[in-house]
Amino acid sequence: KPLDRALSQFRFECIEDRGCHIKDVHVWWEKRADLQNVYTWTFSDTRGKLKQLYHAKDKRSAIKRAEMVERALDTVAKFNIVLAMEWLAYAGPQVSNILGFQNTEQLTHRVRPHIAQAKRDDGQEENKMGSASIAKASWDPKTYLDAAQCKVMSESLALDEILTDAARRMFLERLVCSDL
Repeated sequence: KPLDRALSQFRFECIEDRGCHIKDVHVWWEKRADLQNVYTWTFSDTRGKLKQLYHAKDKRSAIKRAEMVERALDTVAKFNIVLAMEWLAYAGPQVSNILGFQNTEQLTHRVRPHIAQAKRDDGQEENKMGSASIAKASWDPKTYLDAAQCKVMSESLALDEILTDAARRMFLERLVCSDL
């Protein structure tokens, strides 16, 4: 989910000291406006003053946001394969059929960037279910963030929530429906 991804980005960049020296997620989020609805603006190829557009309450802005989501959904739907990180354990058939890989065991192998630089020993280097099974390595936004910050970040990621839910549905539909 987008809020989980954003918090993971903060943890990776700042808490694990990978170039960021900000230790307060409130300050970090204000500086990282580029992460707000990043999936939606990327897949919709939208440019401009997006932060104002995301938070504007007028009808014109609401229509523009809806058009952004529409373009992003159209783009994602064109991909031959859409995967959900939480459900990679179920993606083997799609990866084999569409991409031609015969061995899909690595789909659930946990890989961390710069593993030698920031090795964690949490007992979850191998997992069988994909990212859904690495709870000890993940931070729960509702636990880590105060209610106000959780609300601010969630609202700033609302369009990405819509797009992510739709992409997850595409993954499941393509997994179980043979005519897609």
